[in-house]
Amino acid sequence: MSVFTASFITLAIMGIADASYLVWKHYSHKASPLVCPLDHDCSKVTESKWSSIFLVRNELLGLLFYASMLVAGLMIFLRPTFFLFSFPLLLLIKIAAGGSFLFSLFLILVQIYKIKDYCFYCMLSALITLLLFVNVFFL
Repeated sequence: MSVFTASFITLAIMGIADASYLVWKHYSHKASPLVCPLDHDCSKVTESKWSSIFLVRNELLGLLFYASMLVAGLMIFLRPTFFLFSFPLLLLIKIAAGGSFLFSLFLILVQIYKIKDYCFYCMLSALITLLLFVNVFFL
């Protein structure tokens, strides 16, 4: 297994953990409030009008994205001779990573200019997405 495949899988797992935490915090009404290590109000961001697109929560979209990246990374790891030369799979991974990176960049700009507050977990997700996007070109 190459270093890039291992880091790709690790980043996908980290993204799943981050997005899962946000999903759990949103849907668990008995859970304690979301604590932001950056001394900002994360709930101001995660509960804003920008927290969903087409009635689907952003953290659910992130969870779906990271899970699909994990599956793709495992497919590459388990069957490298077949999937490394499978142009459609690699192209799909690159398109998904690129689209997610652009969406994350958009959401960061929304935090800066529209909401004027930050969410640590959202920034972490954007960083993971950026690293996945860079990593995908070395697979």
